[in-house]
Amino acid sequence: MSEINVLNLVDVMLVLLIIFILVAPILEHGIAISLPASTSSRIESSREILTVSIAPPGMIYLNDQRVTLDELRERMDRTARTNPDAAVTIRADGTIRYEEVIKVLDEIRNSGLSRIGIATRPTER
Repeated sequence: MSEINVLNLVDVMLVLLIIFILVAPILEHGIAISLPASTSSRIESSREILTVSIAPPGMIYLNDQRVTLDELRERMDRTARTNPDAAVTIRADGTIRYEEVIKVLDEIRNSGLSRIGIATRPTER
């Protein structure tokens, strides 16, 4: 028999495709943060949305890249000069102190960006 039976290969590929389809939405962000719950609505999306994450113990990430508070200030200033309508979403773990979130919020607002939202998870009904 000189033919290759590809039926088994197709079955395995379909199973892998299904697994990737199911797992892809779970892999939204690589930073483990437990968001607080809220019932408020979603913010409108714009062309550029920056995500600032604050993970325990106070580590700051800008779009999944770890930055210091000074680096965050520089990048926000640069973004405000090039795109003043950019939206910023702050994702802070529920265990982070309020003072640390306010420091990050102040740096963003001092850069001139005004479209700032705070990410939460929806409350269970």
